[in-house]
Parts: sequence; C-alpha cells; structure tokens
Amino acid sequence: MTELANRPDPTRQRLLRSVFEASPLESVAEAVSAATEDERGIYVERIGNQWRWSLTHAGGSYPLLRITARFLGVDHSRIMIGFRTVADDVCVLCADPDEPVLADAWAVVDFDEPTSPRVAKERIVQAFDLLSAPE
Repeated sequence: MTELANRPDPTRQRLLRSVFEASPLESVAEAVSAATEDERGIYVERIGNQWRWSLTHAGGSYPLLRITARFLGVDHSRIMIGFRTVADDVCVLCADPDEPVLADAWAVVDFDEPTSPRVAKERIVQAFDLLSAPE
C-alpha cells in the first residue's frame, strides 16, 4: 500500500482547479485523463464555451471525499470538500454548495480504462454532441 502524503500532490492539486474554475476543454481533458487512472464515471459540464469536471459518487459526500483524497494522494482526514447533488446518484465537488454556478449542460462520461488526454477530450466532445442531437 502506498503511504499517503501530508500535502496534496501539486500536479493533482493543479488539475483539481478545473473542478472549481471554468477552464478550456484541454485543461479539463488533462484532468479527466488523470482521474481515469482510478475512476470510471467522470462528471463533465459546459458553461458557455468553458468546461469543468468533477469526480462523482452516488453515495454522497463521504465516498466523494474518499475518492478526492485518493486523487490528491492524501489521507481523507487531511481535506474538506464542498459538494452538491446534480441529480439522483450524481454528487459532485462544488466550491460553494450554497451558491453553485449551474451548467448549461452536463454529462457523466464513462471510461473503461485509464485514458489519454486526447481520448478524454474526444469522449467529452462525443458525449456533448449526443446531448445536443435532435431527437
């Protein structure tokens, strides 16, 4: 078992910023790629022409805290998270749960295995193209 650090991994901490700040798709795809090392369902949202992402868990705040700590490489007792429930079984990280910035569109994108940033970007675009396709 890997020993956990007292402080979050700086690269992972940088990648986590695009959870809270609307960012270019390339930044979100890089973060999603890193998240797919351990996670399979990743929440992605579009706000105008910017993007955000989040780890997600259907079980609520405690499991979300645990997977966020794993992503950062720290013990879960070392961090606190804000979260909101987007839909049944979709809990995501949120900077201010009392005043969330709502998305224009969102999706949970499923990945079968760890994925490169290029493929993550393609999968995100594909998921959002499907959302806007006429019925």
